[in-house]
Amino acid sequence: MFRDCCAESDAADLVARRAGNTRESAFDKLLEFALQPAFDDDHTVAEKVFWGDPLHTRGADALRWLMESADGSRKYDAWFLFDWDLEGDGTVTDLFLEEHGEGLTPDERGLIQRLGRAHLRLYEVEQIDRGRGLRLLDLWNGSRLFVIERSTSLQVATWDLVGGRVASDGLGGHLFEGGLYVYPAVAKERVVGEFRRLHRRYQRRFPGHDSAPFFRKHGAVFNHLWLEQVVFPEPPKVTVAEGDPLVFCRAVFETADVEGVRAKIRGHADVRPLEDDRFAWCEQGPEGLRQVGQWSFENGRVVLESTSQTRVARGRAWIEGLVGDVVRHRATALEALDQAMHDLLRPPPSPATGLPEAQQRAIRELYDRHYLLWLDRPDPDLGNRTPRSASQGRLWRAKLIERLKRLENGWERAALAGGAAYNFEWLWKELGLERPPA
Repeated sequence: MFRDCCAESDAADLVARRAGNTRESAFDKLLEFALQPAFDDDHTVAEKVFWGDPLHTRGADALRWLMESADGSRKYDAWFLFDWDLEGDGTVTDLFLEEHGEGLTPDERGLIQRLGRAHLRLYEVEQIDRGRGLRLLDLWNGSRLFVIERSTSLQVATWDLVGGRVASDGLGGHLFEGGLYVYPAVAKERVVGEFRRLHRRYQRRFPGHDSAPFFRKHGAVFNHLWLEQVVFPEPPKVTVAEGDPLVFCRAVFETADVEGVRAKIRGHADVRPLEDDRFAWCEQGPEGLRQVGQWSFENGRVVLESTSQTRVARGRAWIEGLVGDVVRHRATALEALDQAMHDLLRPPPSPATGLPEAQQRAIRELYDRHYLLWLDRPDPDLGNRTPRSASQGRLWRAKLIERLKRLENGWERAALAGGAAYNFEWLWKELGLERPPA
């Protein structure tokens, strides 16, 4: 039977336009109601509750750009409309439907009722259909669902945590409504742990309550944790293997004989060649050979890059012992980790274009070797067990899976920003683990 595809497409476009018009008109009416002078006192208190301690510790000016942004407004408006308790009168949405529900169209009333029933929950991103949506695991009850979300699906990484308000679209699907909170996988322990702690306290006061009123009552916590973990994160206390603080260092040496120095470095037993005429400088540690710096050459200069001041000092002694006064130290530049993280928070000047394929291949080969060694090295995150050993016991196997998720998530986030991609499939197989969802 012949099907008129154009007619079907036109009909789908018409449905989408009508749904969009309904959404816009319903939200306009709801927001107009919420901005009445009668709610001014509520807004004054609610803003302090929603934005939390940063208002006091950093000052309102530090948050003003975020509070006035489209994303910040979306997050606050959704929370105020659907979660804020009007001291006995329910939510703003409840009051609006009670006072003005008769003046709404059936579609508008149905939409607002669906949104009023939704609440923020914690999800883990298990699969991503780029340009279409996300498959999520509900971290509270273990259920799974697919959420239609085109723009977010292009920005998140697998194993990210999402604090989202999922509502029915009225057609059998699910959509995110209001602001969305995205946390990296490394924040999972902190974010989930805080909600578990609050839930234990909530259950002591309200035994038998399901999770919906708990999450509605603690909706502002999603924002507090997002500010803490994503917007204003405290720099981690990171050290190198020798215990020194991690500091990005770049030492520059002048020389009149670059080729001679290059030949001396290339021939040393502690050096391994890399791409682009660079050399990895290695030392023997308790767990085997480890890279502690990288040598490169530019415009009559020899450059050492490393991750601690102590390593750079050793590198200076190493090169001077190798070639003597053929090189002369000119300067060492230092950048602490907290400054580097601060710089990373700044938006890039232009969209990332990705690394050249040759450079990506070199990085993948380097990390193939790194992770092959990692399999049989004690890992502090695994109670100083090796990953192979941890894969054999049930308790440590679960921790190992979380460790692999964090590694995958970090690489995928870097790739989305234009960095190299890395495929962890071989590591899961090498460890005899099924990659979730199993």
